[in-house]
Amino acid sequence: MDAALLDRAQELLRDVTIWRLPPDAWTRPAAAVEALAAAWEAGDGVALGRAVSRLEVLSPNRADPIVDPADVPPPQPLRERLTSLVHIIADPGEGTAGKADGDDERR
Repeated sequence: MDAALLDRAQELLRDVTIWRLPPDAWTRPAAAVEALAAAWEAGDGVALGRAVSRLEVLSPNRADPIVDPADVPPPQPLRERLTSLVHIIADPGEGTAGKADGDDERR
């Protein structure tokens, strides 16, 4: 997959860990993170790009945010998922996840 896209995905995943949203607003970012993870696992760069764009659109930092003291950071399961994905994308290891078709050395 494109290195710039992977860098963008990692940066965005790190950013999500510091977002603050109303408690009931975390459903959509969580779904976008799962779509990103699925695209990575499938090695689908196009789907990964769409998932990254979808997550970017959900960012509360796209405009001057109104700070609400009731806003909360990501729920713990989502924070753990974000951290895990950043590390997996940064160091895919021996697996084939995230590789474009035809890039798997085992074929």
